[in-house]
Amino acid sequence: MLEYWYKEKRTLVDFRRGPLGPHFDGFAARLKAEDYSSDGAKTVLSKCCQFNAFLIERGIATCGQLTESLIEPFLDVYLVHTRSAGTYYSPRIVARGALKRLFRYLVETKVWQPPKPARIRKPHDWMLHPYLQHLQDECGFSAVTLQRVRAQVGSFLNALGRAAARHRFKTLRAEAVENYLSRHLKASPENLTSLGGSLRRFFRYCAARQYTRMDFSGLIPPVRRYRHAALPKGMEDSALERVLGTVDRDTPNGARDYAIMVLMMAYGLRGVSVAQLLLDDIDWQHARIRIRAQKGGKEVVLPLMDAVGDALIHYLRHRCNRSPFREVFLTVKAPVRPLNSLVISHVVRGYMRAAGMAPAGAGARTLRHSWAIRALANDSPIKAIADVLGHRYIDTTFIYAKADLKTLREVAMPWPEKG
Repeated sequence: MLEYWYKEKRTLVDFRRGPLGPHFDGFAARLKAEDYSSDGAKTVLSKCCQFNAFLIERGIATCGQLTESLIEPFLDVYLVHTRSAGTYYSPRIVARGALKRLFRYLVETKVWQPPKPARIRKPHDWMLHPYLQHLQDECGFSAVTLQRVRAQVGSFLNALGRAAARHRFKTLRAEAVENYLSRHLKASPENLTSLGGSLRRFFRYCAARQYTRMDFSGLIPPVRRYRHAALPKGMEDSALERVLGTVDRDTPNGARDYAIMVLMMAYGLRGVSVAQLLLDDIDWQHARIRIRAQKGGKEVVLPLMDAVGDALIHYLRHRCNRSPFREVFLTVKAPVRPLNSLVISHVVRGYMRAAGMAPAGAGARTLRHSWAIRALANDSPIKAIADVLGHRYIDTTFIYAKADLKTLREVAMPWPEKG
């Protein structure tokens, strides 16, 4: 498969020697399957070939002698004459990425196995792992939420140190826990509302299983929040059109991003719903689109609007047809993979900034708020809005009533005149 990328026999001979020589054809085939461009694949392969030459000079004859610790010494030699790098380009990062891609291929094909790192046992392992399993099995927490809880609760337990060990945890007193909590909450960069909720839930779990003598959840100071105190942040239709106008639809990136933006503006979707949209969710024959349930809400089937259908068709003409992924929205550059919600939010925020419409906190959620506010302004029933947004409880949707200026004007009291 190297012949797909290179024609000169001398180059092919250079590739097929040394410890990595027998594996370059398979690696080249993998790059082709992942839709790498000619320049992209040759960039990766050339750096890996030079790394192979470096291994030969070091006397490494088999892949069994490989270690990832050889990457940095190779880069020191490979980049010794590289004097400068651009603001957005680092030769070291590019070369390291190529070698990491090679090592992943060697692991996937079982040619090389990295040494297993020695497991670091922490005093709180006996408690944290069962707790996370409880949240997953009995509470139905998503993988993203579990990762956040692991970081928040694990950080607090790390602060306890040996006091979190099985034989010492039950002897903790309220005063000691309060002192730990006070220091941890002050030093934590986390959102305090989220952090406080995670720790309260954890302490209630510990009390229910008698890991502690009492329920310490009451020691966590509440973060005062008033329900429906903030206004939903939306954008005017003219501002949304201006944002769409910054997208170059003639490029693969632009066609994809335009379809994402139109989809979110048309239905008020969350970024995660767009990321998880599958090709099978679009029923072209009956002009319908299925939005999967999120946050315990409901699955929604909606009519496929003409503007959305046109944008999707235009994007799908640019989409990689050889990709095994069923997700609609994929990366344009190899390796091709599905977008996640963070990338989609970053895409939306980037176009808002390009249009000069990026206030603090603007992003994918702004498009969702804009849709709900616009639906209320057009006299759509609150129940219909809740159904389209996929809200589990209609109370969640009432936050948008504060932005319904048309109805608010009807109930506004006259300003008292001076007597």
